[in-house]
Amino acid sequence: MASSVENRNNDPQHTWWYRFFMKVPVRCFILPVGKFFLYDIRTTKYKGEYRTPFLLVYNHACDYDFIGVINGFPGYYRHIMSDSLIKKPWRRAVIKFGTNGIFRRKGENAAAVMEAVKHTVDQGISVCMAPEGEETPNGATQRIRKKSGVMIKDLNVDLITYKLEGGYLFKAKWASHRSKGPMYGHVVNIYKKEDLAKMTPEEINEILQRDLDFNVYEWNREKRVKYDRKCRAEHMERSLHICPKCEAMNRLHSEGNELHCLECGYSVTVDEYGFFQGDGVRFDNFYDWDVWQKEHLRSMRPQWEAEPERIITSNSGCTLKKRIGDNEEVIDENVTISINFNDIMIKGDKVDFRFPLLELEGLTATTLAAMISHDGDYYKVAANEETCMGRYRTIRRIIMEQEFL
Repeated sequence: MASSVENRNNDPQHTWWYRFFMKVPVRCFILPVGKFFLYDIRTTKYKGEYRTPFLLVYNHACDYDFIGVINGFPGYYRHIMSDSLIKKPWRRAVIKFGTNGIFRRKGENAAAVMEAVKHTVDQGISVCMAPEGEETPNGATQRIRKKSGVMIKDLNVDLITYKLEGGYLFKAKWASHRSKGPMYGHVVNIYKKEDLAKMTPEEINEILQRDLDFNVYEWNREKRVKYDRKCRAEHMERSLHICPKCEAMNRLHSEGNELHCLECGYSVTVDEYGFFQGDGVRFDNFYDWDVWQKEHLRSMRPQWEAEPERIITSNSGCTLKKRIGDNEEVIDENVTISINFNDIMIKGDKVDFRFPLLELEGLTATTLAAMISHDGDYYKVAANEETCMGRYRTIRRIIMEQEFL
């Protein structure tokens, strides 16, 4: 079956339909009804009108960012989005009915996406993207991808920066449910293509980082906006995986509003503003805890290098899938994934893979899965329990001595 991901550099199709769908059903009916019944989106509407193609960029906080952007900025534009959104046939049908998206597969080279974007603006159609490339794991804007500046110069269109606020506490990457709090947003700057042409790609990346920089905990420490829901700590162990007291890995467990360590009993409670409370709390927010755990892992690199065959971490009882086009085929329903200083291994009833870290084309993660690209093949190792699969990516980046984790 042909993949929409592989065929995405085709010219935009059915633009007349998507322009109509965005202008009438979405803005006149879907957004107003959704804001009344489902979510509290309060992004500030841009009062101007753009008749020339542009690139709109925003900081990626949660699954609902695109709603905030659409609510705040008029017009039709194609969104760059993860192909994980179309892995299920029913979701694929709905998304392709409502948007002519440009899909990117996690862990792959960005060249095909850049080509698709170029084809789009050449036809006078605008594009919207998050230059971080993924949702923030901890509530703060991540590093802007280096190739963003190169692409923007090559596009030769105006650049609009749009900052979203509160989205992470509204629906964090690790959470399964939304909170009752609001999401805000506003246009930060508009840069004309003539001015961008005088900048280097590095200078463009700097303005993206500056305009989109946001830390939700610094913001809410001042604003004190409530983001309340049942089970405020639900699934935090999908991202936080090292106890700050005993330093045990993969032993944290969430229940209700509490996150605790199964090894030593360390415990915190999440309040309605998103902060940690409790006796002996080392970090009062998710961001500081996440930064600490990544630096803690970095400090362990000399130990890993000294014992290169020792398993650093592992997960058993996982399901291995192989991506074929837009679909996933189950290869083995009971595998163990593990990583040491040299390799990432997948061993199960039917497979026994050992991929050298230096030969990987990509190692990324979704909420409960590690995505591995090797020799043109694309594998997904899905956990069947609450755990942090993103730690495999972090460990690999540390081993490869990458600056940003």
